[in-house]
Amino acid sequence: MDSVELSAKWTLFMEAEGDVLEQEIYKDLSASSNLFDMEDGVHAKWSNGSLGLLLVFDETEANGLFDAFRAAIGGVQEANEAFAYWAASLMGLLRQALAERWTDESDC
Repeated sequence: MDSVELSAKWTLFMEAEGDVLEQEIYKDLSASSNLFDMEDGVHAKWSNGSLGLLLVFDETEANGLFDAFRAAIGGVQEANEAFAYWAASLMGLLRQALAERWTDESDC
């Protein structure tokens, strides 16, 4: 099938079923736009004016982060730095989510 024939078939398909297909896709996207999927790589979304963040940890990572936090509270400088490093990466995620609202004046 050459590109002209393919284009003609696609046009016929879209004329016959394109509106229905478009409505189904829009309905599915609208129904799930506020949901997170741990596997899709999307970890920040705006929905109804609120920003949602998805943080994914395995058990070892979660325990390590919590241990670093507790040690930092206890005054261990290295743990404080490790936790601050993680918090800085979280701020990077927020900054990307807020990119349209970010201005040079608010840059850290």
